[in-house]
Amino acid sequence: MISGFSKKKIKSQKSLGELLLCSRKKKEISLEEAELATKVKLKYLKALEEGNWNILPLDVYVRGFVLSYSKFLGIDKKEVLSLFEVEKVLKYQKHTNQLTYKKSYKDIRFLITPRVIASFVVSLFVMGMVGYIIFQVSNFAGMPALKIINPQNNTIVESDSIDISGLTDPDAVVMVNEERVPVTEEGRFNSSLKLHRGVNVLKVKAINKTKKEAFQIYTVEYKPKTAQAIELLTNQ
Repeated sequence: MISGFSKKKIKSQKSLGELLLCSRKKKEISLEEAELATKVKLKYLKALEEGNWNILPLDVYVRGFVLSYSKFLGIDKKEVLSLFEVEKVLKYQKHTNQLTYKKSYKDIRFLITPRVIASFVVSLFVMGMVGYIIFQVSNFAGMPALKIINPQNNTIVESDSIDISGLTDPDAVVMVNEERVPVTEEGRFNSSLKLHRGVNVLKVKAINKTKKEAFQIYTVEYKPKTAQAIELLTNQ
């Protein structure tokens, strides 16, 4: 030990609840007994000892509870009221901070939500329009559709003419062996083609407004009945 100095134990400051609890325990008094003596409900006495301000009533009533309880326990009035005032301030500060946080969160939520919804709707609309335009441009710039319904490829017929029918885009131009064929508003086309004896090559072509082409090549063999009969006899 250094000359002129002495060690002194510094006691930690008890809270109001700890002071009340320790005093009651020291005197070996139960909460039930304290309730009868102070006329303060047991749940409020317990809340004071635990520092649970959430279930306590208004401060004006709590101050009365504290004075009655401290008087019963024989605690100095000034010390108790001093602790009460300090913890009351701390309680209000904590409560204010919680309200501020909740208010800020609430304000942010309701401040942003309408604009977010509006922006989201506008974005969806714009994206939908862009997608529609891209789809239309893609269809416009792509090859036209072309489907031959009649005849079947590599068909043998006995007649010297054949009907050609199919489907394409309504605005497409259809050519059969370089001869234009009319197209209906539904995209249907139909034409009759004169055949020569033997194998006939049919080239069906569809051309859209951007000059993109789609074509199919079919072969149809024209074989009259007489030719078929002669061929049959020859094979026998």
